[in-house]
Amino acid sequence: MKTSDKFKWAVIAFILGLGLALIFCALRRDALLERSLQSAAVSASTSASDPSNQSGERSSGTKTADKLQDEPTSNGNEDALLDGPLIAIVVDDLGFSYARAEELSGINLPLTWAIIPFQSASERTARLATQKGIPFLVHIPMQAFSDKDGKGYMVATSMRDEEIKENVRKAFRSLPGAIGANNHRGSAATSDMRVMRAAMEGLKEEAQRGNFKVFVDSRTASSSVAAAEAKKAGLLALENGAFVDHLEDVKFMRSQLERAARQAQKNGYAVVICHARPKTLVFLKELSQNPVVGVKFVTVEELVRHLRGERNHEGHS
Repeated sequence: MKTSDKFKWAVIAFILGLGLALIFCALRRDALLERSLQSAAVSASTSASDPSNQSGERSSGTKTADKLQDEPTSNGNEDALLDGPLIAIVVDDLGFSYARAEELSGINLPLTWAIIPFQSASERTARLATQKGIPFLVHIPMQAFSDKDGKGYMVATSMRDEEIKENVRKAFRSLPGAIGANNHRGSAATSDMRVMRAAMEGLKEEAQRGNFKVFVDSRTASSSVAAAEAKKAGLLALENGAFVDHLEDVKFMRSQLERAARQAQKNGYAVVICHARPKTLVFLKELSQNPVVGVKFVTVEELVRHLRGERNHEGHS
């Protein structure tokens, strides 16, 4: 056989061997992928069958704070820790429509309501939340950068400290049963250190009365100092990590929540905000039937208990 023929056959043999090796690798990869998908399906099925899993301005991408908990434990142990990752969903802008609140109350998903005070349906909505066992925040209107003045808001940069303190106290006391507060709009107010210091001092008085558990910074501006000032005042503070529904599209909302899930998987938790809008309610109903796999949904109140339990656990370790 000529040398050139030997070389040809050697090349052909090499190519055939390489092809067989690639086929073997592809088959092995497919087998591993199938096994992984089967495992994920089992995990999703387990998660879905677990009852605890069924239970204006916007920010441009922000971080969240402190940590969370799950369903209330039957033995009343508030220090019990949950396995993460955890997501708490806050529904903003309730208080205008009682019918909207009734519809929202029927969704089988752990949610925390944020009710704007002194609106036509604010008090009835708060009573409904209490009857249904749904924790709620007082959604305090605050001045935004786009507002020419602070008129119509309970916290504005033009207000004196005592006026701010009195306004936040009135807002919180107007809705008995609230577990805390968060800001409605407020990019200007929450970016002003003096204003936030006064607001948190007012809320601190409510905490000392035993009624106030947490402040959630809605993060309508990346320059917000609300959470930092809350912590300086000795209050528990959380921060919104994403506005889920700033586009009224269910697919977009799902993608935002999946992004938050990745954040929760990285940090152990995430807090997100959506709004009491028709399209958002459609999304929340779908989410209750087809939850995001790999995370557990909790209320902000459950989150607070988890955080306190975690701190107590660290203190005893």
